[in-house]
Amino acid sequence: MPYRITNACIACGDCTVVCPQKVIIEDGATYNTLGDINATTDVVRDGAMDEPPEKLAAFYRITAGCNNCGRCREVCPAGAIVWEDQ
Repeated sequence: MPYRITNACIACGDCTVVCPQKVIIEDGATYNTLGDINATTDVVRDGAMDEPPEKLAAFYRITAGCNNCGRCREVCPAGAIVWEDQ
């Protein structure tokens, strides 16, 4: 996948709404400290979180079937979706 959701994801879900292929799925929010996953956290559906977003790994991920339209990247308020050259 050329598009990737980074740790800047705030779990708002905007990307899932605009994806025409419906290939962005919930992957769970996890604490990430120095690269080690330590525990999970509760995430409210409206994007509010119990902990600051900088402590979380990406909540969503882009699966196979992405047509690289870029709609997800356009609507992401956190700038968490990036293009990666393979």
